[in-house]
Amino acid sequence: MTLSLVWSPEFETGIDIIDSQHRQLFDYLEQVEEAIQAEDPSRVEEVARGLVHYAISHNTFEESLMAKAGYPMLEAHSQIHESFKERAHSYLEQIDDGADPMRVAREMRVYLGLWLINHIKREDRHYVPYVKKSLDRGFAARMISKLFG
Repeated sequence: MTLSLVWSPEFETGIDIIDSQHRQLFDYLEQVEEAIQAEDPSRVEEVARGLVHYAISHNTFEESLMAKAGYPMLEAHSQIHESFKERAHSYLEQIDDGADPMRVAREMRVYLGLWLINHIKREDRHYVPYVKKSLDRGFAARMISKLFG
């Protein structure tokens, strides 16, 4: 029996670009599961690497939005992302060191999937008001400039 790690509206932050990236992460998790089910080690490795690299890039982007918004808990959030990054890279290192990619992918999928769900529902919720306000200010400033500038 596999763990269902599927995008749901309950994970929406209301920030379109973040929600789109989160959906992409869930899509990667689905691709990992499909590669596992197909028993295709090379595809498993390819998708696992894509998932890890995309997740780390997403976290970096998220942090840039938080920094621009002046989010007061940025340092703590960054530390959580750094811990994630270390764990995610450890899965790729296991594969590089010759571990069974199918076993690693199963473990990685569950850990990263559960981490993602928990992170979105708990930690990400805290920065949303700050980032939304920052993005709205940017949009409003551009519109005012276009209309009156």
